[in-house]
Amino acid sequence: MLNALPGALSPASLKRGIDAFVHVWRGRMRRGLFCGMLAAALLPCAAGAQAAQFDDLAARAAQARDAGNLPQAVELYRQATALKPDWQEGWWYLGVLSYNANQYPAAIDAFTHLLQLAPHSAPAMALRGLCEYETADYNEALRDLDMAVAHGAASDPRNAQIIRYHLAQLLTRAGRFQDALAQYAFFAKEKIDNPDLDAAIGMAGMRDAALLSDVQAQDRPLFEAAGRAAYPMLADDSVEADTRFRALFAQYPTARNLHYFYGFLLFPHAPEMAVVEFQRELAIAPDNTTARAMLAFSWMITANYTAARTEAERVLAAEPDMEMAQIALGRALIETGQPERGEALLKQVLAGDPNNLEAHLGLVSLYAHMGRREDAQRERMVCLQLEK
Repeated sequence: MLNALPGALSPASLKRGIDAFVHVWRGRMRRGLFCGMLAAALLPCAAGAQAAQFDDLAARAAQARDAGNLPQAVELYRQATALKPDWQEGWWYLGVLSYNANQYPAAIDAFTHLLQLAPHSAPAMALRGLCEYETADYNEALRDLDMAVAHGAASDPRNAQIIRYHLAQLLTRAGRFQDALAQYAFFAKEKIDNPDLDAAIGMAGMRDAALLSDVQAQDRPLFEAAGRAAYPMLADDSVEADTRFRALFAQYPTARNLHYFYGFLLFPHAPEMAVVEFQRELAIAPDNTTARAMLAFSWMITANYTAARTEAERVLAAEPDMEMAQIALGRALIETGQPERGEALLKQVLAGDPNNLEAHLGLVSLYAHMGRREDAQRERMVCLQLEK
């Protein structure tokens, strides 16, 4: 659990994150309650009596909540939502109070009711995802937290730490290592660090598809060291990162995916340097097809199309569906005299991933070489849209 983490991810900071959600919702819900009370005043007598009962329960629930009597508040919110199932404020506070009491199944139920009424509520998505994480429903937690971030739940710095950390853990477990590192970059840029965060970054970079809590004790020192080495580069300090990785290579000369990790971090800024690290990785682990695919892609980016073609074909012989190798080979074939085969490979990628920018860029190059101006212009427009 995150409650065990020190420093910036301490229980107090997590509580502030939940309080931030509550602050956002309080104004919305009060407006909804006023509208409900106004409508109730226009109802016939029997319905008016029910509305009066609801108003009494709602008021007492708020009083109990503000007084810190959480069990009573939860019970009153339950009664009020049973009486008025479309009361969003009631489901919100029922979920939040249950979460704070570690009653995660009850909180999930409350947030599910709320999301049926307000499907795009990013705070409710995020909190339901956090509850699902605590109940080990990791696939559902990943879905909810991923969607919550897409809807802006992590844009408020008061909420960002708790959401991004859990999401990054789940992305790593799901094998979405690049997406996980993108979440961890937030912590590096905010200069938030502790040993658990270092270890989690190391796991994502070294492609260990598990949660931090599942790591074997003997493996943790390497992950922590790898995370500490990567941390400066995630914060755009490549010089310090290079120093740390060089020391790490000397300490762990045969560690699988360590050179890959450094190469992956180098690739966006220095693909020529990344090539060297991927080659060193393959000297340690020749069967590392991900490293070989990255090597092929790096050769392709640096316009060494013959080398890219050779490495990509080796990858696809072992893993025919590896998208990165398909793109590298497709673009290399276009540049080495087999445009038809290259086009077929890039279109195969786009059939499964229509928004793949690299595949569209490859088609721009192909159509430009072939003089197909309209097709090239169409692909350029697609690339511009994707880059936005």
